[in-house]
Amino acid sequence: MNSNSRLSNQRGFSVIEMTIAMTVMLVLTSAIVSLVNSSIQIASTTYELTDAQESLRIAQEYINRDLMSAGDGLRNMANIPVTKTFVQNYLATTPIVDPALPVTVTNLGILTTDNDVAVNKIVFGPNPAVATNPLVYVRSNPVRTDRQTILQIDSDFTPIGLLAPAIDPTGTTITIADADQTRFTAGEIYFLTSSVGGTFGTVTAVTNDAGANSSLTFAQGAANGDTLGLNVTGAGGRINTISAGGTLATSLQRMKIIHYYVNADGMLMRRVFGVKGAGFREGAIAEHVVSVQFAYSLAPDDNGNIVQPVTRLTTLDQQIAVRQVEVTVTVETPHVMQNGRPPNMSMTTSTSVRNMQFRQALQPKATL
Repeated sequence: MNSNSRLSNQRGFSVIEMTIAMTVMLVLTSAIVSLVNSSIQIASTTYELTDAQESLRIAQEYINRDLMSAGDGLRNMANIPVTKTFVQNYLATTPIVDPALPVTVTNLGILTTDNDVAVNKIVFGPNPAVATNPLVYVRSNPVRTDRQTILQIDSDFTPIGLLAPAIDPTGTTITIADADQTRFTAGEIYFLTSSVGGTFGTVTAVTNDAGANSSLTFAQGAANGDTLGLNVTGAGGRINTISAGGTLATSLQRMKIIHYYVNADGMLMRRVFGVKGAGFREGAIAEHVVSVQFAYSLAPDDNGNIVQPVTRLTTLDQQIAVRQVEVTVTVETPHVMQNGRPPNMSMTTSTSVRNMQFRQALQPKATL
């Protein structure tokens, strides 16, 4: 009796019982895996959408902050002449034409626009004559995007007042105090203003003569250190014109030329000319950016009529008539999530350019 009882208690599961148990376990496991996979997908989607929203927020914050400060320190200056080569290489494909200026010169407004940049537009580095490797392009796929340039005085730099004899008649050499010599480095961009107007120049050499004064050289040509193509010396040069051949008092300042563009990798780049220690510096502001588009609301015309917003500033009058800028940023998620494409998200803001309202009826524009 006892032996048979022990044998009976050691019986295992039947094949049918095992089959049922495994089936139940497979059903439960499949449900759990499906639930976990769905949770992972939801978490991933939420993360990527949140990341895209963060890129939108950061891009809008940077651009609109700079737009609100556009023209700081420049309320009494309508236009600033610079070389057309510099503008075409670094800022805008089609500069605004001013019949009063030589064909090699254009006026740089507080805002300089470049609408729907052409396909395969190369973004130059410190020297446009030397190709970057790999080449950097403005993004044009799946849509073409805009570029924007904003001017504002660098308030961290204390201006230096230059008496009339401080600038030589050719506009190539500027004499400064020895105490100021350490503030400058070759390759930096500076801004000079006088009662005639303002202009930019690249310092190509800093010389300390071990006496009472030092000097800054603004030589012309890449071989002499002007790789950005800003300097023009001689009687037709802008420093010569601004200083009236060295006979006008002039102020030496540093101005930021802030340039936004989207590269082919979807990075929104903020490049700043007029910085300490270099011709320019740049950094990525946001990623996975599809496009940035700008629209400009202008002041009423002379008859008080409302002017329709424009997508590009094409005249000198439009440059100083801007009152509001509408910024539309479109971003995408890093990975494909639906319909075989990454979803897009857009945000549009409108910013008042507060300094523009002071400019339309102010001093005449600078001429050469």
